[in-house]
Amino acid sequence: MKLCTECHWDGWDRIVAIYPEVCTVLPEYINDKENYKIVLLEKGMLEIKDGRKKFEVKAPALICLTQRDKLDYRIVKEIKAEVLFFKPTAIRDEFTFERIDAGEFAEAYGQTIHQDYILIRFFGAGKDLSDHVIQLTVNGFKRLKEYYLSTEKELLEQKDGFWPCRSRSYLMEMLHFIVYSFVEVAPEEKESSGQEEFSKIAEYLNEHIDEHITLETLTKKFAVNRNKLNALFMEQSSMTCLNYLLNLRLDLAKILLTKTELPIGEISARVGYPDSNYFAKIFKNAVGKTPSKYRETQRKE
Repeated sequence: MKLCTECHWDGWDRIVAIYPEVCTVLPEYINDKENYKIVLLEKGMLEIKDGRKKFEVKAPALICLTQRDKLDYRIVKEIKAEVLFFKPTAIRDEFTFERIDAGEFAEAYGQTIHQDYILIRFFGAGKDLSDHVIQLTVNGFKRLKEYYLSTEKELLEQKDGFWPCRSRSYLMEMLHFIVYSFVEVAPEEKESSGQEEFSKIAEYLNEHIDEHITLETLTKKFAVNRNKLNALFMEQSSMTCLNYLLNLRLDLAKILLTKTELPIGEISARVGYPDSNYFAKIFKNAVGKTPSKYRETQRKE
């Protein structure tokens, strides 16, 4: 089975290496060796066997599978799941399985390439399947499902000429959310309570990255004063809370500007700036170039 999406427009031969599927039983090709898979377990429970170990995964949960993983599972409680199959080349042409598995991009390989690699390196991390399973909060699952549904809609409806890059953009947003909500900020065992609190707030920032967020929003939500909030972020990330949010937004904006042809106004709104002129000002102050100039420069590299 071709786990990709073909264009149904007359005269277009475009193929996008992303394939969505909603299921109540994981498809038999879940162990396909040509794709990564993002599994959103919305309902139910699975028992997964990994070698001699068994462990249970209860919804809501995220399972990230590589092309090498063989998922041996049993349904403990009736499930519903959303699955995205994709090739890493959907992110960047250079990202073949051979080059990724060889660790070619593990070190800095140029700023833009390494920035893209961060989105998928989680798939190569860890030796056990349990390392690729993340229990989700309700809000975390909701956000991931929104990305899934947006990706699915673009792939199925193909309503305009932007559908290939827009579907890829939602996949990249999903990966960006996974990395910066659950991987980069995940508290390790025996970490301080400050690390746990930082992780919760960082996850919230990612969940609401396209919304208006102020310090007042966060102090009320997490019952913490401004000084303590900024001190926490300085300790964990070496920047203030709002600067951390700004960097999240700019990182995502750079990815969308470089990897898609989406209008800058749409990108602006998707990273939390409904006023595209204000976004351009913020971007130029931080990056030294306007969004359009940054896009132009990156395309030449």
